[in-house]
Amino acid sequence: MTRNHRTARAIGAGAALLVGLGTVAATAAPANAATGFAFDTRVSGNDRYATAVAASKLLSPTDGDTEDVVIVNGTATVDGLTASYLAGLYSAPILYTQANSVPAVTADEITRLGAKNVWIVGGEAQVSAGLEAAWKGAGKTVVRYAGANRYATAAAVAQADETSAPEKVFVASGTSTADALAAGPIAWSRNYPILLTQADSVPAETKAALDSLGTTTRWVLGGTSVVSDATYTSLAGTARLAGANRQETATKIADQALATEFFDTQSAGLVGGAAGASADALAAAPVSGSQGVPILFTDANGSLGATTTAYLTSKKAALVQPGNGWIFGGLTAVPQAAADAATAAVQ
Repeated sequence: MTRNHRTARAIGAGAALLVGLGTVAATAAPANAATGFAFDTRVSGNDRYATAVAASKLLSPTDGDTEDVVIVNGTATVDGLTASYLAGLYSAPILYTQANSVPAVTADEITRLGAKNVWIVGGEAQVSAGLEAAWKGAGKTVVRYAGANRYATAAAVAQADETSAPEKVFVASGTSTADALAAGPIAWSRNYPILLTQADSVPAETKAALDSLGTTTRWVLGGTSVVSDATYTSLAGTARLAGANRQETATKIADQALATEFFDTQSAGLVGGAAGASADALAAAPVSGSQGVPILFTDANGSLGATTTAYLTSKKAALVQPGNGWIFGGLTAVPQAAADAATAAVQ
């Protein structure tokens, strides 16, 4: 098992559109949509399991050429919040399972990929020992990252690379999950781990991981309601990326991705802002990270929302073809009206 570090690799506007897009996820914009740049590349399936597979097929379009896959419980994704970093170490997709059975669409994708190594994020209550044994019985190497709670699991994942210290570390709320998800593409592409904290105190597991990593550049994600000023100080934070809500915090993270992390100024992605859409955002991290596409949240009510609308309008001079407007998730997560509003915002 070999790690594929990309911390020095630029992934900006020169990144090619992934092969196989039309067969997996692209849906045309309606006839009355604005011409030019459009949010018309939708990555989705019938459910979160199928959406993750659609993303995996974009990341790895060639059958049998992907040795590694990261597995997370599809309904308890809080343990998987930090899985984007682990997946990035191995240029791997993130797929979802149920606790005691693997959905057929996921099993078929693992077979198609030709995966030899299965990396589990979460304890046996999320991904059972029986599933682990079945993968081992099929000849796969299985490694599990898990702890007594979400903070310990995140700490275990953050220390997965024993060869070098990361250049930067993200720290996000362990209970307000959107901020960690917005950073997922950067974590995947730049090998920055994501640790979790409580609002008013730093969990012992997080502190120990920070001490072990030794990384002094620590970006805290989210405002003071989710990570207090006192906690920021205890974390020895070096920057805070935050806005008034999850939509605005995502724009701050997107700006940072564009400014310092080699992300593509010509492209942007949308994910659903409701809590139920978190699985789509996590599965999007490998695709958006590999393409250097920052992700933005719609409003929780399904509309594009004033914050994301204003952000896209401010970027419309840069959002041009051959850049892409991506949508991660189905029509329930990101209604077509929201996608159309995003297209209109950049015209």
